[in-house]
Order: sequence, then C-alpha cells, then structure tokens
Amino acid sequence: MRDSSARPGRLSRVFRYGGLSIAAVTFVLVVAHLAWTHSGNGEWQDVSEKDGIRIATLKVPGEVALKYKVNMHVEARLSDVVAFLSETETGNDLGAYDIRRIEEVSAPPVFYAYDTYKLRLPAPFGELEVVIINQYSQDPETKTVRVNVNAAPNKLPLDESIRRVVHLSNSWTLTPLESGGVNMESVSEMDLGMPYVLANLAMPGVIDDEFSKIRTFLKQDKYKNKQPAFIAELHDERPATVAVTAGLTKPD
Repeated sequence: MRDSSARPGRLSRVFRYGGLSIAAVTFVLVVAHLAWTHSGNGEWQDVSEKDGIRIATLKVPGEVALKYKVNMHVEARLSDVVAFLSETETGNDLGAYDIRRIEEVSAPPVFYAYDTYKLRLPAPFGELEVVIINQYSQDPETKTVRVNVNAAPNKLPLDESIRRVVHLSNSWTLTPLESGGVNMESVSEMDLGMPYVLANLAMPGVIDDEFSKIRTFLKQDKYKNKQPAFIAELHDERPATVAVTAGLTKPD
C-alpha cells in the first residue's frame, strides 16, 4: 500500500527545485542581457564577404541592436541605381506590398519623397507598416549620390490594426566610377519589433539575400535606361541635387 503522506513532500520538492531553476535561468538571462548591452567597441567588424558583397556589423555600447554596413559593386548606370532605389514599383520585387507614395517634391535640383508600405514577417511576428522619408543629394563634382532613408511614423494617422516601425535609418552612398559601374555602400539600423537576439542572428543573411536581389534586378531590362530628373551622370553637366528635409533645402 502506497504512503500518500509522502506525496506533499515530493510535490513541495518539485515546486521548490522548479522555482530555483526558473530563478537561475532568469538570473543568467539578465546577466547575459546586461553583458551584451554594455559590450561593443564602436568599430566595424567584417562578418561575411561572398560574391562581392561585404557585410560588417557595429555594436555600440549601451545599445542592443547591431548596425550594418554593406559594400557592393554593380555594373549599372548611376541613374538606373538611383531609379531602382527611388521608384515605388521596386518594393514589389523586394517583397513589400500596399506600397504608396504619400508626397513627393521633384523639381530639380530638389527631390524628396514620403512613402509607405507593408511587410510580412515570419510567424509569429505578423505584419508591419513602414512610413519613410527619402532624401537625395548629389555632389556636383564627383557625382556621388547620397540617399538618406528614415522612419517617419507620424506622417500618417496611426492604424491600430497593424504595428508601425518607429526606428529605421538607412544611408546609401552611390559612387560612379570612371571605369564603369557604381560602388554601393549602405549603413543601416532598424527595429522591426523582433527580439534583438533573433534579429541580430538573422539580419546578416537577410541583407546578403536582399543585395543579391538588387544586383540581379539591375540586370533586367525594366530597370535599365532610367533617367531620374534630379540625377546627373558622371560626365553630365546638369545641376546636381541638394539635400531636402520637409521641403527646406540645405547644401549637401
């Protein structure tokens, strides 16, 4: 016959040890989070280089998310690269949907645009709404183009049915070469609402895939022979652009 009086003792030990285990795991996670938050030296570290796409990360002490820098050369005209980055139709090929241009000023030498689009993240993270401002500037001597993309979450009324990105920054430097083609550099950081551990692990692979797509798309006929009115080619004497913020111009 079983001694039922032993059951409370066994259960109490299970709960006691289980509670200790949870506390220990929580302690380890907190320590790991604090260690990661305060780590980093503020210097770029190369993490991959494949097929001419070089990716580096930067960890800033006090921040949990990584910054990313990508360098890639493409055999394309500068105007085609700028058009690829500035036209809303590009988003369809890169996996965005419900793309819309909210506002645009395109009166040389001025160009800026507000865009909005949506993204589907892997389960269980669902959909995201992105609202951005794109600002373009071009050096009149070197014809290097700089594109600054930043989140503009207050440009549209909030839709309570979908999460909106509030932190996104992406700076492009597009350098045309005398030998042909364009050197592309992108420096970005963003918060897509995912746990930072998952985002930091996944983003290098996602970025490599996206830049591979960019190179492939720029070889397609529909992305060739573009001519944005606000961009001058390397030996084109048209006026270059100046940076614009909310309609106010300032020298590059």
